[in-house]
Amino acid sequence: MLPGSGAISTSRAGAAVASVDDGEALSINPAGLAKTKGTTITISAAIIGYAMEFHRAGSYDALAAEDRPFEGQRYASVTNDPDLPLGIGKYQPVPSIVIVSDLGGRVKGLRLALGLYAPQGYPFRDMTSGYQFNGDFNKAPPPVRYDIMKQEAAILFPSIGASYSILPELDVGGRFSVGFGDFDSTVAVWGSPGNYEEAVTHDAEFRAKASDNFIPTWAIGALYRPTPNLELGFNFNWRAVVRARGKASSNSGPEVSFNMQPTVIGPAANDFARCVPTPSASDAGTFEEQNACVDFQLPMNAQLGGRYKFLDGEGNLKGDIELDVGWENWGKRCKDNADFVNGCTSPSQFRVVVDAAAYVDSNADGTLEESEIAIHLKDNYVEHKFKDTWNVRLGGSYVIPVGGPTSGNSIIVRGGLGYDTRAAEEGWLRADIDGAARITTTAGASYRTNRWQATLGFGAIIEGENTNGNDCNPEPTAANPQPGCGPGGVQQPIEDREGPDPINPIVVPEQQAESPVNKGTFNSNYILFMLGFTTWF
Repeated sequence: MLPGSGAISTSRAGAAVASVDDGEALSINPAGLAKTKGTTITISAAIIGYAMEFHRAGSYDALAAEDRPFEGQRYASVTNDPDLPLGIGKYQPVPSIVIVSDLGGRVKGLRLALGLYAPQGYPFRDMTSGYQFNGDFNKAPPPVRYDIMKQEAAILFPSIGASYSILPELDVGGRFSVGFGDFDSTVAVWGSPGNYEEAVTHDAEFRAKASDNFIPTWAIGALYRPTPNLELGFNFNWRAVVRARGKASSNSGPEVSFNMQPTVIGPAANDFARCVPTPSASDAGTFEEQNACVDFQLPMNAQLGGRYKFLDGEGNLKGDIELDVGWENWGKRCKDNADFVNGCTSPSQFRVVVDAAAYVDSNADGTLEESEIAIHLKDNYVEHKFKDTWNVRLGGSYVIPVGGPTSGNSIIVRGGLGYDTRAAEEGWLRADIDGAARITTTAGASYRTNRWQATLGFGAIIEGENTNGNDCNPEPTAANPQPGCGPGGVQQPIEDREGPDPINPIVVPEQQAESPVNKGTFNSNYILFMLGFTTWF
């Protein structure tokens, strides 16, 4: 997740847990709602662009049973080039729309808010470079296909919030949100077990489209002003658990097989269905689509900030500087598949279940029956090996009066710097989710009158070049048919591996072959534009 929520807080590089004073407080720190006047309406957005390029280390393997022109060629760089459904070119607006009211002063010190916000991030991917699965087999497949091919996601949080001024110097607040989200992801998997040479004819393309219309979460916050110049802020956001349900489809390469027999993916037998545990004939799935479920979470997080306000002789704000420290719980993990089955979710382990099976036409009659199921697809999870992150943000503002001392108009300039520690453990940077450390720099300005404020801003988030450790490309031999990256070419235990391996849906994660697919170099950065408008009456 990126710093801030909306135009003003993002223009301060996210350093706003103590200073936020309009509708953005609903998602930044609900205690800040106490600073609003009368009825306040905020329409605000950060507009995010993400540039990412991955250059996988190594070369395309020689194929034992095929002759392709790209064999032995170095992997080419692949650039993220998504087609955003609601974007502005490659830039995605992330909104914050909030109405706050003091109810006409009926309850002194109380503010109520109603609004909508979205997590500040960029989940869109297209790493295919135009490649079509099962198209031209002489065209080199994307080297990042086992990590991610295409991805779209959106989560919005309709929310209610309230703040109350317990004392003139102490405000508290809370927020309750029930979000909804849609997710669409396409990856390649090993359709045939042991596809170490990564022959695309033995791959399968897997796509899951799912949604969750009930994603509850909440937050609490506080503001304390021990002196007129000093303000302290705190905010805590609870995790948001996503349990998306939908459909999966697959497209198998022409050589995909099980025990040397061609297979077709179809619906699971009723006794093995998990996403729809007791499916009827109408919802049991088909050979074109099967029931799927994806479970994960957005992590809980907390921020603590201190703000110093520069005041004139009449107590009016001339400027401020704020320092915030934050924590995000990306390292929360589930222990094993039994833990997942019992309801555990994790920000770094995306559990994917498909009510499907591999069928073998053993009678060679062109029809498939339940008795011809070769094996049911296993529950899998997409591992990212994240750890908790910490961030520090420094931001501030300076007020420039315009139009004379009685006009009440001003220009407010803002800026900020921030640093976030790396989420991904060594060797675990991936293309589907950004886990790199980052430096944020932002600037912006508002024009403020007695009745409204308009804000513009710009920012850059710098991640630079990051390399995923040493290259390892296991190749089977007669003496070592299941090689790995450990000493002597031995497979390492799952917990010791530095990097993800291709998913093979017919084996459990603990038995997937070690063959890391993310070794190489990532170059990435973000460009931000901010736009916002607030009015009060």
